[in-house]
Amino acid sequence: MAKQTKTAKPIIKTDFETKSIQKTQTFLIIVLGIILYGWTLTFDYALDDTLMITGNKFTQQGFKGIPDIFSSDAFEGFFGSKGQVAGGRYRPFTHFIFAVETELFGFNPFVGHLFNLIMYITLLLFLFNFLKRLFSKFSNNNVLLSFPFVVTVLFAAHPLHTEAVSNIKGCDEIITMLFAIIAMMLLYDYVVDKKKWRLILASFTYFIALLSKENAITWIVVFPFILWFFTDAKKFDYFATMSVLLIPAMAFMFIRANVVGGVLETDIAPELLNNPFIYSTKAHEIATVLFTWLIYYKLILFPHPLTHDYYPKQIAITDFGNPVVWLSVAIVIVSVIIFIRGLKNKSIVSFGILIFWATFSISSNLLFNIGTFMNERFMFVPLLGIFIIAGYYFDKLYSKQKWIGIAFWILIGLYSLKTITRSMVWENNKTLFLTDVKTSSNSAKVNVSAAEVLLSEADAEKNVNKQKMLAGEALTYLNRAEKIHPDYFGVYDLRGKAYFFLGNFKSSLNDYKICVELDSSKQTVYNNIYLVGLAALNNNNFATAIEAFKYLVPFQPDSARNWFQMAIVYDQLGMIPESFSCIDSALKVDSLYAPAWNKGGELYGRVKNDLLMSEKYLLKSYSINPNNSSVLENLGVLYGIMKKFDLSVQLLLKANAISPQNKQILSNLSTSYNALGKKDSADYYLQKAAEIK
Repeated sequence: MAKQTKTAKPIIKTDFETKSIQKTQTFLIIVLGIILYGWTLTFDYALDDTLMITGNKFTQQGFKGIPDIFSSDAFEGFFGSKGQVAGGRYRPFTHFIFAVETELFGFNPFVGHLFNLIMYITLLLFLFNFLKRLFSKFSNNNVLLSFPFVVTVLFAAHPLHTEAVSNIKGCDEIITMLFAIIAMMLLYDYVVDKKKWRLILASFTYFIALLSKENAITWIVVFPFILWFFTDAKKFDYFATMSVLLIPAMAFMFIRANVVGGVLETDIAPELLNNPFIYSTKAHEIATVLFTWLIYYKLILFPHPLTHDYYPKQIAITDFGNPVVWLSVAIVIVSVIIFIRGLKNKSIVSFGILIFWATFSISSNLLFNIGTFMNERFMFVPLLGIFIIAGYYFDKLYSKQKWIGIAFWILIGLYSLKTITRSMVWENNKTLFLTDVKTSSNSAKVNVSAAEVLLSEADAEKNVNKQKMLAGEALTYLNRAEKIHPDYFGVYDLRGKAYFFLGNFKSSLNDYKICVELDSSKQTVYNNIYLVGLAALNNNNFATAIEAFKYLVPFQPDSARNWFQMAIVYDQLGMIPESFSCIDSALKVDSLYAPAWNKGGELYGRVKNDLLMSEKYLLKSYSINPNNSSVLENLGVLYGIMKKFDLSVQLLLKANAISPQNKQILSNLSTSYNALGKKDSADYYLQKAAEIK
């Protein structure tokens, strides 16, 4: 059993030499942090930065949004309501930081990434100093590869930390651990020298940790064991220090309950992406959770491949018939046995096991559903426990086998290389999603995300062929996502857009119809269907155009525009009675809908040759909207037919002033001027019409 005993006789060094080594260690930790994540300063916003920063209405308000930040669910500023994920999220302190950054610097990703880098290096330095306190009697701290230094460097370089540091929103993990560690240091020092100000400051810093992320609550379990393992604390010390932690914890839980509800609150929409176990039995759920723990173990030892996305169905639901699940159970049982057996002897290995399981518990998915199978950032704090165990065995072997030091630096080199290459993926959403969709190919969410960035690029693309190429690539991911999660709204919403870019308006309309079936409250979908109808009309796909506008009528009974567009389609098809019927329907919905009066006037004049009715309809449209060039043009043409050329010219000139590049208006002006015998004016406008391509 590993015990807290010295493994080698320390080499006696002078105070100057000791301080020199410690300065070197501090310098190396800072340099390592910069080497690993200095690249991120050039990165853009990515992933959840939209939820918490760029797309969050509270953050957008800067200082003005701070009251709402402290009185709302973390996601409410983006979604408009709380309860988007099980248990809710209350993390106002880091959200407050985002608001301050926005107020002072606007949406500037450089500032966010710089803050993350500084905070991460600060965390490493506090962690290093905290470990020096705890293990001062165990390790020879007068050598470069001392126990605290080895643990800190392993922690710093491990690739599983890339999301927390490379993603601006990930600062909640960093800030939470930083302030929790500061609180632990203050309480540890209090037990040594009994200065009461340390208790007050520890309570304050721990409260900040809790306000940064809920998982800070797990340090309450860890701290009494810190006293047990590393101090000769008396009963009063336990009482005083634990009270300092419990008071802010209870205050936080009270505030949180009043803002977002209880920790175990699960009153959310039943959706696979919010609850990966929605279609599973409890036995299947527990078995799958245990299986994901085995994936965590594997990623700790061999962090490849990495991905930000473990949403359904990247991990398959399993059961206790899977022998791998029982391997995970065996690892848990063995670790518990080792922990219990080592308590009496205050084993460092037991202490590491404690930190791992205590800090992992809240995000393990076993206590309550966290809304996804797993996530690599959930290992941010638990890794400390693993590396304390690794540091113990390193220290034990290094005193006897110096080659272990070379192996350590090789491992750090490999970790660093993986961390740097992985962090590069976080440059922006495009690199992140298009990289991780290859690893998480069975995740509906990342397939949709990959398609979304491609379609955003297509939106901004002016080259039609390039636009279609991007849409076609997006379609591949969306078709895959549909097979994974057939009821995923985002699949059909984005695929409707992809088909639109490809000119497949029928398929686009079908997908938007499915969107309405899945969620009829999304008003943007109805607007998209309208745009599909317009595009189909402009491309002479009249059947799809009619289908689109007809589909909208029951959902938009107070809108005249759908009837009006159907009137245009029927006119194009030569179905004049149907066109007139649609005009009548439009005017029944809205008697002041000027385009319908205008269309009716056009049809009466052009098709029925009823000039008086045409004039009546057009004048009505003109009285409603006297600055519409189409109405002015139609009236001008009508009065030309009625040989009222002066009035015709007057109206056509107004139409031309509004739409100077309308070739037909210019031609009609030339005709009316010619009828008036004003050949120069007629020739002038005819020439202008000819110049327009």
